[in-house]
Amino acid sequence: MKIAGNLSFLLPVLMSHPGNSSQRSTSFSPLFSSSSPAPAGSQFKEKSAARSLVETDKAFLDYLADINTSVLQHLLHHNTVDQKWHSQKTQLLKLNEKFHALWDQTGETCKTLKQFIQQDKPVSLQDIYIISNKTRVLEVYIQYFSSFTNFVVVGGFDYLAKNTCSYFKKNKVNLNTFLTNSQKAENSVSLYRILHERIREQVNQYTLILTRLHETTYKNAGSEGISDALKGFVDLQKYISQVLDEASVTKALWKSLERKVTDILRTPERRIREESRNIPISVSPGRSSHDRILLFDDVLVLHRGSDVHCYDLTTLWIEFTTEENSNRRILKVTSPEESFTLSAKEPQHEAVWQWKLNQAIRQCLAGKRDFPLWGKGVDGHSPSSTPTSRFSAYTFKNEGRLRNAVYEGHWNKGVPHGKGTLRWDDERNYTGDFRDGKEHGFGVCVIPQKETEGYDCYKCHWKDGRMHGYGICEYNNNTVYRGYFKDNVRHGFGILEGSRTDSNPLRYIGQWENDKKTGYGVWESINSGESYRGMWLEDQRHGHGIVVTQSGLCYEGIFISDKLTGKGILLSEDNSLYEGEFTEDLMLKGKGKLTFPNGFTLEGVFSSKFGNGLQATGILKTPGNEEKAESAAQLQMGLHGLPVEKRWTGIFEPFVEYLQAGFTEESDESFLGFHIETGRTMRKTSNNNNGAGIIAETHTEESTEYLFCNRKSEEFSANNDFIENLKKKSDYVLLQQYLEKSFQCAKHPLGKILQTQALVFQATYSGMGANKHLLTMAQDEVKYLAKKLLEIIRDYLPESFNKESEDKETRNEMNCYTLVLPLILPKFYPELSMLYMLYHEKGDALYWQGIVHLGLLSDAKLLDFLDVQKHLWPLKDLQLTANQRYSFVNNQCFHSAIECFQKVSTTADPLEKMHTLFRTFEEIEKTVSWVLDREYKLPMDDLLPLLIYVVSRARYICARVLNPGWLSQGIQHLGAELHFIRDMMDPCGIGGMYDFLLTALESCYQHIQKEDKRLDEFPD
Repeated sequence: MKIAGNLSFLLPVLMSHPGNSSQRSTSFSPLFSSSSPAPAGSQFKEKSAARSLVETDKAFLDYLADINTSVLQHLLHHNTVDQKWHSQKTQLLKLNEKFHALWDQTGETCKTLKQFIQQDKPVSLQDIYIISNKTRVLEVYIQYFSSFTNFVVVGGFDYLAKNTCSYFKKNKVNLNTFLTNSQKAENSVSLYRILHERIREQVNQYTLILTRLHETTYKNAGSEGISDALKGFVDLQKYISQVLDEASVTKALWKSLERKVTDILRTPERRIREESRNIPISVSPGRSSHDRILLFDDVLVLHRGSDVHCYDLTTLWIEFTTEENSNRRILKVTSPEESFTLSAKEPQHEAVWQWKLNQAIRQCLAGKRDFPLWGKGVDGHSPSSTPTSRFSAYTFKNEGRLRNAVYEGHWNKGVPHGKGTLRWDDERNYTGDFRDGKEHGFGVCVIPQKETEGYDCYKCHWKDGRMHGYGICEYNNNTVYRGYFKDNVRHGFGILEGSRTDSNPLRYIGQWENDKKTGYGVWESINSGESYRGMWLEDQRHGHGIVVTQSGLCYEGIFISDKLTGKGILLSEDNSLYEGEFTEDLMLKGKGKLTFPNGFTLEGVFSSKFGNGLQATGILKTPGNEEKAESAAQLQMGLHGLPVEKRWTGIFEPFVEYLQAGFTEESDESFLGFHIETGRTMRKTSNNNNGAGIIAETHTEESTEYLFCNRKSEEFSANNDFIENLKKKSDYVLLQQYLEKSFQCAKHPLGKILQTQALVFQATYSGMGANKHLLTMAQDEVKYLAKKLLEIIRDYLPESFNKESEDKETRNEMNCYTLVLPLILPKFYPELSMLYMLYHEKGDALYWQGIVHLGLLSDAKLLDFLDVQKHLWPLKDLQLTANQRYSFVNNQCFHSAIECFQKVSTTADPLEKMHTLFRTFEEIEKTVSWVLDREYKLPMDDLLPLLIYVVSRARYICARVLNPGWLSQGIQHLGAELHFIRDMMDPCGIGGMYDFLLTALESCYQHIQKEDKRLDEFPD
């Protein structure tokens, strides 16, 4: 909108200074008097109005220039050795800076408007800088008066007038020309008036111009900008008046206090809000008429005699409460370390103090003053109440565990509550969650170890100020603990692992109690290659245990206070078995019985170390059938002394606590672990010498670290869905689908248990733990886990499902072998299959020699060697070239059956392996029926040689996938596969056709092992 038709009313009322710089006066004369002839034409009126604004600011610029030359520059160049001058000059420099910012802003806006006039361009309302640049103009004035009042509060004008009085006496006349009233006044008053009155009057002129402009255009479209600008300058007028009053009152206060108290409390920015001499109020208990209560804009001060107590407003909470033995309400003031009450004889005085305290607290928390200072407050909210939850910093002073500690974070009613950082003066620090003043939730604690100049870093869950639940501790000696805590110590299941770069790296996986190894656990030494799995008591091996050495020796016996005692069992790699007495360091000493792999036994008295100059006195016996059977039964360890039910109880105990806790977010983190991400980062401190920098580095990276799982999951929005979702499963198929997703997700409670058990299983039975004598222990653990998981699942299934399970068919399906085991076996299959291969290494080696030699024969020769009836040979449709004969054809018969059988090693599910075997049998029968041109059911006499043919021609798919350049012929570890199926198959599922086929495959395996299959005794 153009000025034309809207600014003509300004011609008789716009005020400015028309004279030159030598004609100084703070009064204003009209730019155009009422007797002056009005210019004709709207465009001429626009130019006249714009020119009037330019002249107004030009006069103001001249005034600022004169002040700078005649006053400010002289004050800035004052030199003295007075120590007080340093603080005074600091504030004077800041005032000078804001003065020049105001000067520059006025010159810039004046220049902008002048360009429109000179270029003869149309001028709109938005071209008037006090409208378009309202925010910037207001900010410049606010900053100037803020700096000006700071100088007033510290007594700057009094000091300057006193120390520069000789100059102002000589230039008294020149100084008075800047004042509208030339009556005599002290130099300090004159300087005070010169540096704010004319500037304040300039704001009044802007307000007057905008008021008249608003009165004429408020009905026109687009006048909102004028209205907003007018409101801003009206508020600025109030602000200037109020800050000047505050500065005057505060200055008077500092003069009324003792000098020592003033020196303690006075700062340039601090302002008095209220004091008890103005509105009487006193502290209870210990009331005294000599007490003085001072409310500043940042602190509350209790002045008692020579004592001064300051309370930061950001950590004060104000509320009305009822006085004891009385119904009278009083003000309760709560700080982080103490509480006291304020009371007055008049209730209205308490109400005023509550109102002013809350307003001061709210403004202090917001970091800015209300505009205007007294009113409804920021965003129109009432200042009568303040937020109970807030962010602030505080240094604890009283005796106790927090003495001299600095807390920076969220508070609630005087105590740390929420997220924050706590730093002690001994360089300890904690960053994380708080509740009711104590560490509670997820947190990271760094504790310095001055002996080693390192740090212990705890990243874990806390409860009531103590570590409780899952966590990770990185010790300064390079060892790391991952597991559960209780009352600040390791308690429950956990893994302690040393760095492989250490001289003797160790690892312990198992149960802890009161910070010591107690219960079942697995310990291993990387350097010595020795491992122990068994019972512990207070960091010592105590109870039944098994020692496995790097050379393959396995010892099982009883430990007492970390020493071997009594009788035990020793198994060697070649299956030699010793049963008898030992010394503490695995020395055979005393009565015992030694059974050799060939069945011979030596029973008597032994001495020296096994395998190194063994000496024995006893009786050597030849084997009998009973002794052989008994010896074979003893080739597995841990069958009786370490029942599977007592091994990993610590993995399930946190889950039970989790269920009892009711699936809260807190129990979520305590059981499931944490997901450290950018969203949970804590404030990074600048002091890198106190250990806080370590926390910052841990938490400010973009990447995430899973301690075990995240608190939340896309698949499972809340962990109580674990129970709710189970209750919704109405049939077996839906339940199976849900469990499959659950086990695959480490963020789900069931997935967490599976992941933890898989981690333990891998650490126990891989590497040094990969010993064939531990196979039964390993398979028992997998079966027991499936059983325990099924028990958990059954507890939360709906009644409708349980009723359905009463049906015989459903009940047979609903067991750990069919529902749970197939879903969890892939997690354990690599380690478990390795143990099976080691256990069946000798038998598989004989079998493999037979496979290699059978692979040398052509199809026709192999079928003939296996005594397959010729009418069953599928060779009738083979297309042979002129120089080919059947005797040279290879890998052409029973191709579909071979392709099917070689998939037996691609799955960990024993039932799926059996399905593969059954489909192989069907493909063999299908091929035979095709050859005979009729349906044909294979008897065992025909099936066995055909199955041998298929097995010998099968390719080992897993080997081909891992190494495409190597095509391995045959299932290399068929004996391990067969026994895996037998051991892990549902006992209810063994029988009928499956049992028949499995028996046939076992016969095939044994037949290939025979000597004539391993040697070159083939027909010509």
